[in-house]
Amino acid sequence: MFSKEWFVYVFGRWILLSGIAGALVQYLFADKLGILTIPAFLLNQFILACIFWYVDKYIFQRHFGRIKTIFKFPRIRGQFDPQYQFIKVSEEFSEYANAFEKSPEDYQAWLNQFLDLLHAIEMTERVLREKGIDIDKEYYSIIKKNEERHLYD
Repeated sequence: MFSKEWFVYVFGRWILLSGIAGALVQYLFADKLGILTIPAFLLNQFILACIFWYVDKYIFQRHFGRIKTIFKFPRIRGQFDPQYQFIKVSEEFSEYANAFEKSPEDYQAWLNQFLDLLHAIEMTERVLREKGIDIDKEYYSIIKKNEERHLYD
């Protein structure tokens, strides 16, 4: 938890940027514009939240870039459930395995089936996200385990 990135985020983003910006905006609203303290504070927080939404989004997108939830394929129309997706992933894997086994060195021979499998897996993730399942928590858990096993560069 107390990594270099954590200290930069806490002291740089929160204390310096939010703290100083918050104090300056509060001073501007309350002292210079004469807005009452509580409304000035609420307006201050609203404005800073609107700004720092994008700052935090950038920070965390960059920090957790390896696990973005940007999908490569468009969402397929229709209602799907995990059972349907399990069957679809199984079918796509079978097609991929058959194509791969015929000519593993000829990538073009099985690339389409591989991408179809990837699409089915991606759709499964979408279905789970749409059902409110916390996919990111599992991603982080897997990454943490693999980092502890020194599997990443």
